Amino acid sequence: MSGSQSWENDDHISGESVTPEQKSIDDVTLAEMNPRPILKFIIAFATGTFVFLIPIQWEGQTTIPLDVMMTLIQNTSMLAVDLFALGLITAGGVLTSISQLHYRGTVTVSERMENLLQLDYWETSNVFWVFRGVAIFFAVAILLDIGPEWMLVDPIVNTAWGALVVTVALVIPIGSIFVNLLAELGGLQFIGTLAQPIMRPAFNLPGRSALDGAASWLGSFSIGYYLTRNVFDRGGYNKREVFVICTCFATANVGTVGAVAALLGLLHLFPVIILLYLIATLLVAAILVRIPPLSMVPNEYIAEPDPEPEFTGTIGEYVRFAFNNGVKTAKEGESILRTSVVGFVDGLKLAGMVVGSVLTMSMVVLLVEEYTAFFEYIAMPFVPLMSILAIPDPQTATIGVILGGAEFFIGASFVVEASVTTQVFVVIVTGAQAIFFSAPAPMMVDMFDDVPMRFRDLFLLLILRTVLLVPIAAALTHGATAIGLI
Repeated sequence: MSGSQSWENDDHISGESVTPEQKSIDDVTLAEMNPRPILKFIIAFATGTFVFLIPIQWEGQTTIPLDVMMTLIQNTSMLAVDLFALGLITAGGVLTSISQLHYRGTVTVSERMENLLQLDYWETSNVFWVFRGVAIFFAVAILLDIGPEWMLVDPIVNTAWGALVVTVALVIPIGSIFVNLLAELGGLQFIGTLAQPIMRPAFNLPGRSALDGAASWLGSFSIGYYLTRNVFDRGGYNKREVFVICTCFATANVGTVGAVAALLGLLHLFPVIILLYLIATLLVAAILVRIPPLSMVPNEYIAEPDPEPEFTGTIGEYVRFAFNNGVKTAKEGESILRTSVVGFVDGLKLAGMVVGSVLTMSMVVLLVEEYTAFFEYIAMPFVPLMSILAIPDPQTATIGVILGGAEFFIGASFVVEASVTTQVFVVIVTGAQAIFFSAPAPMMVDMFDDVPMRFRDLFLLLILRTVLLVPIAAALTHGATAIGLI
């Protein structure tokens, strides 16, 4: 994406700070409250919250409704689930191939067909094109039990397909229904507005950036990037703020963390995991914004500066302000049914894009782990640190954290056989690493080339985030265990 590197005029020199206007919430004209949008907001928010965060008893165990839904679907027909996963992988591989060949000029697709298939959505790097294509052959080999015996051994197949592919194929489309209810019908605005008073003192960011973080956590990092880009282009953020938001708050979303928790058998602990994950993310952000390289990014704008007014008000006024924003969004949004359908379709697309890569990467990682000592060698220097932090299975935990820098699912899935403490620890670290080189890092580099964001900067930040996250996640995990939450 192109754009001027900085903006200035006779009144503003690029890099100078801009003083925001001071406002009271009383100065804001609130929208008129009507029963229908209020009810729509409450139903959508309560439903999304219930499915992801409210523990329930099911067959003698404490879990969340999302886990119950998945269990019921698998109990109904595992064959249908396997075929559904195969369909997602095949569609992802075929559509990615058509997209890549079309945009390279190798084949020609009509504009109507290009829009119908949404080929721009499936465009990716050569590496992930290969991953999605190879996944089709892995899937067929596993389901038909055709292929070399060394590749189809039970431990590898049960983990790659049974634990990973099936879980991701179900959780993402189902979870996306309820994530979309939260994101599109006011939950995002409600949470983001409530968080505004802490953003400036804690993270040196405008209050509106809470919406970007909430969009990433409830929707996806790409939604968060889009919101950030939109405000950046209008002069609402400077370059430093953009860099901080994208690298500190666009971490793994709730649905993805839920998918990982499901494949590790941790859905009964999901509310605890989400709480610890968010605490770790916020602590690391509060530290990183105050040290290089983030603290050294210039306060330059690419458009005429339009800083957000700094609101003041009581807690009650903020709650009323947040509720008003949520209801206003619900009023402007689609019906609950329409929003749910759109969320499911978006989830299908995301699952089709992700599941093939997850299968290929997990098969490669598991085969390397099964037949070589490669991961043992790269983990060796860091194992003593994990031992000092009293993390069970220190070698497995180290490898999971290292792999997490490439892809959240692969890093977390590596500890599928580890202890619960190790699993929770690795989910927190890998979920909060934010800068995964599978998709977020390339997207940041491309989308914000006028900041600019460079791979070397992102790699340094990934290392810094991991160095901070490891002891923080260890302390949080041990603390939760000590008080009986884990």
